[in-house]
This record gives sequence, C-alpha cells and structure tokens, in this order.
Amino acid sequence: MKILKNLLIVFSAIIIFSCQPSVESAPEIDLTTYKLNLETAQKLFATFSSEDIDSQKPLLCPGLTHYSPFYGSEPSNVDGFLAASKAWMDNFDEITYTDSKWFPGTDQSGKPDGSVMTMGKWTAKNTMTGNVINIGAFHTFIFNKKNQIHETRDFFDASGVMAAAMKTE
Repeated sequence: MKILKNLLIVFSAIIIFSCQPSVESAPEIDLTTYKLNLETAQKLFATFSSEDIDSQKPLLCPGLTHYSPFYGSEPSNVDGFLAASKAWMDNFDEITYTDSKWFPGTDQSGKPDGSVMTMGKWTAKNTMTGNVINIGAFHTFIFNKKNQIHETRDFFDASGVMAAAMKTE
C-alpha cells in the first residue's frame, strides 16, 4: 500500500510538472540605434545647458517638428525650435538638467524603435530677477536615419516656470 501511495505521488508530480509551460529566455533586443540616438539627445541637452545654439544645429533634422510645452502653442519647425532655445538661453543662466533618467521608446508592439525619452529636473536662474526655477520635465525624441532629431515633444509647466521666474516679492 505504501508503495502504491508513493507511486501515485510520483506519478501526480510528473503530470503536474509536465504541464508547466517551458520557460524561454527573453529575445535579444538590439539597442544599437537607441544608443546612437541617446548620444544625440544628450548632446542636445549639453549644448542647451552650455548655451551653445550653434552646436545644436547639426543635431537637428532640417524637417524637425517641435511640440512646445506652452499651453495653446502650435508645433514649430527647426527655426522655431532654435528661436525658442535661444529665448530660454537669453532669459536663464546656470541651466542644468539633473536627476535624469533615459529610456528607449517603443513602437506599438513594445519593441524599441530607436526613439528616446527622458525625465528629469531643470534648474535655471532668471537673468532679470535672479529667481531660481526648478521644474520636473519629460521629453521625447524621434530620429531620422542620420540620427538627427526629427521630432521632439516637451512636457512641463512652461507657463508656471515663466511666472515663477518673473515673480517679485
């Protein structure tokens, strides 16, 4: 009887474990394009922080579309993006981007598509008032085949930043 009971337990265990799906390793994900594009996005932020507008130009696709964080703004082209960058640079000094996290973007199926996303904190000092602003932000970048930024979207409270920068006590 004891042998029959042990055989039944062993047989049950074999049945249960044989029904488990096999564990497959995750497919290899190629992040080569993402890494190249990440370099471009990080260079853009470095040139912005160093207020070097001329070094931004080769990082941008001539057909760039920029979606500004200002409420009600329309998408702009490369000239509009550079003008907006210059306006920020003219109005703020000591521009830094910290606490940053960088992520690969994905297509609709969840596969990395070479795009780049980042979230972090911008800090800068207004040149007129001396007010220091700190704002959390999220940015996305889509690239062309030359690893230039083709589309960028900025998400943060830009109107609030300007109000805080211009606030007088």
